[in-house]
Amino acid sequence: MHDARGTLTSEAWLPALEEERVDVLGRLLDADLARLGVRPAARALLRELIEGVWWSRSEGDGDRPEVVAVVGEVIPVVAGDPVEPFLALYIRVVCEAAWDLTWDHGPLLEVLAAAEDAWAATPPDPGSEAAAAVRAMLALRVDLTLESACSTGDLRTTVRAAQAAGDLLAGDVAAAGQGADSPLRRHIVDLLSGQAVYADAVDAGARAAADFLDGTGDTLEEALETLEAAEADVDDAAARSEIRAHRVAVERLVAARDEDWLRVDEGAVVATFPFGLRHADQAAVVATVQKHAADWSLGSVPLANHPTSLLLVDDVWRGDDPLKRRYEGTQLDLPDLLLVGREGEPVRARATITISQLGNHYVRVELPLEGARPHTLASLVWMAAPEYGDLHEVDQRLVFAPPDQDDEAEPPATGGWVRLSAMVQKVLTDLVAELERSGMPTVSLSFRPGMYHVVTTIGEASVLPGGREEGAVALDAAGRIPLLFGSQSVCHPIPAGVGSIAFWARYSAPLGTVVDCAGLTDEYLLVSENHTLIASFSSPDYMVSTVGQAAEFAASIEGMFAAWQDELSAFYLGLTPHLRDLETDAEVDLEKTLAALEHSQLRLRQFLTSARVTLLFIASPALVTSPVMRDTITRFLDLRLVWTRRADFTDVAGQALADRVTDLIETWLRRREEDRARREEDQARRNQLRIDTMIAVLTGIGISGVLAMVQTGFAVEEWGSVVLVIMVLALAALVGYASYRWSRRTLTPKEDP
Repeated sequence: MHDARGTLTSEAWLPALEEERVDVLGRLLDADLARLGVRPAARALLRELIEGVWWSRSEGDGDRPEVVAVVGEVIPVVAGDPVEPFLALYIRVVCEAAWDLTWDHGPLLEVLAAAEDAWAATPPDPGSEAAAAVRAMLALRVDLTLESACSTGDLRTTVRAAQAAGDLLAGDVAAAGQGADSPLRRHIVDLLSGQAVYADAVDAGARAAADFLDGTGDTLEEALETLEAAEADVDDAAARSEIRAHRVAVERLVAARDEDWLRVDEGAVVATFPFGLRHADQAAVVATVQKHAADWSLGSVPLANHPTSLLLVDDVWRGDDPLKRRYEGTQLDLPDLLLVGREGEPVRARATITISQLGNHYVRVELPLEGARPHTLASLVWMAAPEYGDLHEVDQRLVFAPPDQDDEAEPPATGGWVRLSAMVQKVLTDLVAELERSGMPTVSLSFRPGMYHVVTTIGEASVLPGGREEGAVALDAAGRIPLLFGSQSVCHPIPAGVGSIAFWARYSAPLGTVVDCAGLTDEYLLVSENHTLIASFSSPDYMVSTVGQAAEFAASIEGMFAAWQDELSAFYLGLTPHLRDLETDAEVDLEKTLAALEHSQLRLRQFLTSARVTLLFIASPALVTSPVMRDTITRFLDLRLVWTRRADFTDVAGQALADRVTDLIETWLRRREEDRARREEDQARRNQLRIDTMIAVLTGIGISGVLAMVQTGFAVEEWGSVVLVIMVLALAALVGYASYRWSRRTLTPKEDP
C-alpha cells in the first residue's frame, strides 16, 4: 500500500517492525530511498546494516566508516517524508540485531551518534511520529549503558545506571505519547514502555542485592515481586529471559540468608595477561629492555622505576642447570592503576611487566583484597575478562596515577581506558614500538586478551553467619572455602559474560581441579581454565608467594606458545606466493625464489631448535632448586595442557620441516641442476657443429689451391678462371652443408637450436 506520493504506509512496515524482520525492513526502506533519489551506492551500504557485518570490522577498516557516514547522509533526504520515522526505527532494529552478536558497543554507538547529529540538524516536529521514533532509536543507548553497568560486576554501578535509565525512559514514554493516536505511535510507546519496565526491574533487583550483600538492608522480597511482575508484563522473549536470570539470582540471595558467608580479610587478585614477542633471541630482547627502558613511556606515561637487573622471583627459581640456563629476565614497574568514578575511594592496583629470557612474558595487575565481601571479591576477579563492561559508558575509567602521586591526591580528570584488557593492549603496543626505536625493528607482538588468567590468593578469611558482621569468626581451615556462600567467584572458571546481577551467586562450586601442594600446610588449591585459587592459613606468606609464582609461570606459557604459533603461521603465509609460482610454473626468477625458500627453511630450523631447547628446559628438574616445587609446577603445567600444546606444536613443527615445502625445494634444485647440465650439453654440441662446419668450409677452400696450380699449369684465363672460382665456392658450400647436416643428425628434435 502507498500514500499519494508512493510511500509504503505503516500497514506494510509495522508487521516487520514488530517481528524485527530486518530483511523485509531493508527491502521496504530501499524502495523508499530509491524513490527519494538516494544514490545506489549509499543504499548498498545501508544494506550492510541489514546483513549485520558492519559492526564486526575494526575501527577505520572496510566499509564501517562509510556506513556511519551514509546514515548521516540519508537522514536529511528523508526529513519530512512519511518514511522518516521508519528509518529511525530501522536503525534501532539493525543495531539490536548486531547487539545480539557482540558485546562491543562501539560500532552501535557510532551509528546512533551519527543519526543523532543528523536529526539535530534537521529536527522533526516535536509532536510528530518521526520525533517519537527518533526518541525510541536513541533510547537504545540506555539499554547499552545498562548492559555495560551490569558487565562491570559492580552492583552500585548497576543501580546508578538502572535508575538513570528508568528516569530517562519515563520521560520518553510521556513525550512519545503526545500527539495523534496511530498504530505506529502505539508501537513506539510499547517499545519505550517495555524498556522502562526492564530498567525498573533491574534497578529493584540490583539495589536489593547491593544492600543485602553490603549488609545495609534486606528488601529481597520486594525486589522479587517487582521482577516477577516485570517477567509477566514484558512481551519480548529476550528481555523476559534476562529478567528471569535476575530473578533467579535474587532467589539465590534469599537462600543465602541462612548460610555462612566468605569474607576475604587479606589477599590479592592477580590478573595475568600472557604475551609473546616474536624475535630470534629473547635474551637480546631482555638486554634491550634493561639498557633502554628507563627512558620509555608505556601507556602514555613514564615507567615508575628503572628496569630490574633480575626477575624479582624467589631463589627457588635459581636452578642448577649445567648449561647455566635460568628463568631469568627483567621487570618493568608501571605507575599505580586507578579505577575512578565509582562510589568511595578509587580502586588501586599495582601493574608490572615481566620480560623473560624464555619468552613467557606477561603483564601482571595486582588488586589487593581487604575485608572483601562476596560481591566485592567477584567484581575484582571479573575485571580481567575482555567482556568486562565499557567503563566510559558508565562514567568511569582506568587511569595511571603519576609516579609521584600520593594516595590523597586527586586522580587525572580525563583520559583512561574502557577496561583492563584495553590498557594491557595499549601498553604492549607501546612496548613493541619502544623496542623498535631501541634497535629491534624485527620484533612483533603476539597477544590476545582472552589468554588472561587470574590467580587469587587468600591469606586470611572470616566466616559471616548469614552475612552478619557481628557474628564473624576467623576461618581456620582453607578446605572449608568452597562450602561458604561467596566462594563461587573464586571456585569457578571466569565466564565469558555476565548473565545477571550477582551472576556469580548462581554458580555451582567448586568447579575445577584440586591440586595437592607438598610445600604448604592446610592449603586449598583449585585450578580451572582461567582461574587459580591459592589459600593457606597456616603457611608463611613467602611460601604461599612461591606457589603463586609457579601458578603465574604456568599461565605465562600461553603467551610463549602464542608467539610460536604465530611464527609458524607467518612461515607458511610467507611461502604462499613462492609456492604458487613454483606449482603453476609461472615465469619467476628461479634463483631468487629458491634462495628465499632456502632462507625461510633455515630460519625455521633455527627457530624450532630454540623452541625445543626452551621446552626441554621448562620440563627439566633444573628449572628450580626444589623437587617439591618442580612437582607443583608440573601439576600446574599439566592443568594448563602445556604438554599437550608441546606435542601439538612439535607435530606441526615437524610437518613444517618435512612437508612438501622441502620436497619442492629439493625438486626445484634438482631440476635446476638438470636444466643447467642440459644447457651446457646443448652449448657444447652447437659449438662442435660450428667447428665441424668451419673445417669443412676450410677444406673446400683448400681445394682452391689445387685448382690454382691447374690454372697456372694449363694457362687457364678469363672465363676459365671464373669457372674455377665458381667451382671452388660451390664445392666449399656443398662440403659445409654436408658436414652441417651430418652433425645435426646427432641432435634430437627437442634439442634442435
